[in-house]
Amino acid sequence: MRWRLAFLGALLIPDLGLDPFRGGLGMALRHPLGTDDLGRDALLRLLLAAARSLGFASACALLALALGFFLAWRGRQWQSGFSALRSLPPLLFLLPLAAVAGGLSLLAAGLLLGGLAAPHLEPALRARLDCFRHSPAWAAERTLGATWPSTLRRWAPWGWQQVAALFTSAWLAALWGEATLSALGLGPGPGHDSLGRLLAEELPRLSSDPSPLGWASLAAVLALAWISAPGKSG
Repeated sequence: MRWRLAFLGALLIPDLGLDPFRGGLGMALRHPLGTDDLGRDALLRLLLAAARSLGFASACALLALALGFFLAWRGRQWQSGFSALRSLPPLLFLLPLAAVAGGLSLLAAGLLLGGLAAPHLEPALRARLDCFRHSPAWAAERTLGATWPSTLRRWAPWGWQQVAALFTSAWLAALWGEATLSALGLGPGPGHDSLGRLLAEELPRLSSDPSPLGWASLAAVLALAWISAPGKSG
């Protein structure tokens, strides 16, 4: 979980400078993957796009877990609504909405992905919280009249462990959701580079005019999918 959270800082990294007169250069020592059409170093662009995609996924996962925790703690009266939302994957709600809106901004995509993932996390979080609520430790807290700040200080580490156990699922859902939206032209615009945007630009060229950046982008996504598979992610 920690290495994923480290990528949150990538959301603040400025864009690479443009130099159209150096666009389309081939592989060389100075530019190992060449440059793209706008003169950006392809390797640096790939690294920045990957870091931003991972940072975006981490931000969405934190939002989804925070909302899921709140729903598990306070949302018992909305259980039937949660069941309806959990019946379909979040992307099946998000794709038609993004298509009607003509694309989603970075903030809108993040809020929607986090909000749609939260009901899927709620059952697991509720199961963990119910065990805590019915424990002697929680009964003792209420009997002794402990204040909320003192209870929070004592139990925050335990709560963090419960949330962290589900972080990977939320992170993967956000990562592939953003990549799908961007690859279909429905995600954040040119101002937000990402692996999905790279694939949207480069995949159509692989069959006719393949570029090192296109192959490298595809390899990066496949490698990320492999290391994120069950049993390989932590």
